[in-house]
Amino acid sequence: MGKNLKGRECGKGICQRKDGKYSARYCAKDGSRREKHFATLPEARNWLADAQYEDKHNTVIVASDVTVDEWFDYWMENLICGLAPNTRRNYRERYVQNIQPVIGNMLMSDVKPMHCKVVLNRMEVDYAGSTIKQTYIAMGTMFRAAVSNDIIAKHPMDGVRYTKPVRAVSDIHFLTVEEQNKFLEAAKRSHNYRQYALLLETGLRTSEMIGLTWDSIKLEETYPDCQQNFGIQASDSCMEGGTTQDCS
Repeated sequence: MGKNLKGRECGKGICQRKDGKYSARYCAKDGSRREKHFATLPEARNWLADAQYEDKHNTVIVASDVTVDEWFDYWMENLICGLAPNTRRNYRERYVQNIQPVIGNMLMSDVKPMHCKVVLNRMEVDYAGSTIKQTYIAMGTMFRAAVSNDIIAKHPMDGVRYTKPVRAVSDIHFLTVEEQNKFLEAAKRSHNYRQYALLLETGLRTSEMIGLTWDSIKLEETYPDCQQNFGIQASDSCMEGGTTQDCS
């Protein structure tokens, strides 16, 4: 039975070190010794009880020293490197802007549903429902990969939902001719006026417009031939994307 620095019993498998931290340890079924240190006695007791339960019931033992930041970097560089550039860019944007400030420094094994819910709740006021949904998908996909690779034993987003509605396609308002003219008149004060006008007249996506070259402009047929698109990374450098269909 371990004791604290004052000589009081802490419980089986737990003792207080000279630096004030509590050491919890046990011997697993495979004969290996598992040990972890905590700032408080309740934390040590909770971890020890959970770890012994997992060991007894053959639950997956997590990689407890991996942080969310470390897992995200590994996940991006090694597991989803084959996804479309825009998808990976969206995942990184949502992580850096919304997920990382809340749980980035946490250990993967310490992330609970309440932490994931905090990420989504903090977005309620300033973000559209579609952006919150993107964050929900990015966070869920990242943690699902961690579960399948035995980094964590349970998905921390089980039961977590976002509440802000996503605008339906039927709710999207298309500009009338009069509204388009008003927009272009106001846009003349912007140095991006020509880009706005081109997007409005052709229906191009921003990534398709960035990918245009002179040989893409079909002057005789009066339409742009969009064979590639580009995305912008967080470092502001361009990255080439996939090909698209002709835009008439």
